[in-house]
Amino acid sequence: MGLYLPPFFYRFQSMRYYQVLISAETQENAHKILDALLPEKLVFGGPIWDAPAKFWWKDEIVEMNYAFIYTYTREDLKQRVIEKTNEVTSEDIPMISFTPLDANDALISLLESTFEA
Repeated sequence: MGLYLPPFFYRFQSMRYYQVLISAETQENAHKILDALLPEKLVFGGPIWDAPAKFWWKDEIVEMNYAFIYTYTREDLKQRVIEKTNEVTSEDIPMISFTPLDANDALISLLESTFEA
């Protein structure tokens, strides 16, 4: 007898989703990035966080307010997210990270319906 895998297993195997974090120096830049990504359905959309930050930049520790976009995308769209962000950002080096998503069925269904529409 073969290994039984529940139906939802096949959905996760067919399409992977990722949590995405995209840096932006300002809220204005973050809005510009989302405005470029959303119409092409490259990302789901989400909050823009703006908070005090401290980090190394060009051999100095810099303190400033910094913005990040928190969103979701599909595996097959990752490279296009990077390319489009690079086209519109004002940052020298935008930080874009992708983390595999392990989510509840409701969120996966929402993402599927959004990206398929």
